[in-house]
Amino acid sequence: MNKFSSAYCNIGTLDMKSRQLFLHAAEQWVNLKPASHVDAFPLMKQLEELCDPSTNLYIVDMQGDDPMKYALHRIVENVNLRSSSTLFGDYPDQAYMRNDVAPAYQESKVSGAISKMTLTSRIQDQIATYDRVILPALQINGASAFAVTLSKTRILLPVERRVLTGRDEDVLDLLAQGFSSKEIALKTNASFRTVEHRIASVKAKLQAKNVTHAVAIWMSRFLGVEARR
Repeated sequence: MNKFSSAYCNIGTLDMKSRQLFLHAAEQWVNLKPASHVDAFPLMKQLEELCDPSTNLYIVDMQGDDPMKYALHRIVENVNLRSSSTLFGDYPDQAYMRNDVAPAYQESKVSGAISKMTLTSRIQDQIATYDRVILPALQINGASAFAVTLSKTRILLPVERRVLTGRDEDVLDLLAQGFSSKEIALKTNASFRTVEHRIASVKAKLQAKNVTHAVAIWMSRFLGVEARR
């Protein structure tokens, strides 16, 4: 029997927009109890209309015993996965698939339970924080044949490339603490112009759009994602 009823209670870690969208999707899924793609179609059309620019919508076919052979079909892809591959096993970043994707779908297939979580993952050369809900189909012969997935991206940053000098890092640390360029100049015994030049250099090195973006890229190195690779 599918464990639809208790699967979407603990969603406290999700942001408000994700919480509302995921609750709506889970409640409709429980009521619909789809066993086939045809059964799921009415809800899929409804969810398509609710997807904003940070939300993706997929169907994942979970046939067979090997989750790396599961197939992902894009319904809405507002945040680019940067790959045209369909099978999990063909995706360019296999560490991401094996660590953060395949096990969750394998568990949903076996348990039949709706799964939600917030993840921070390295995906190719980016760091992403995103909310994800997996809605497995009604189980037949003890397993779900497919699942519908919604993912909502919160943060998407390029991986920091270790091109920074010690002084670059000092300036970024101070910017992250809220200090202005003038205050950084006083703290580092440098001229205001020198600090401004260094900030401009750091933005160029990190390919950041602005100071806030540069600090966000810098802070992503403390999220512990690299250690899980």
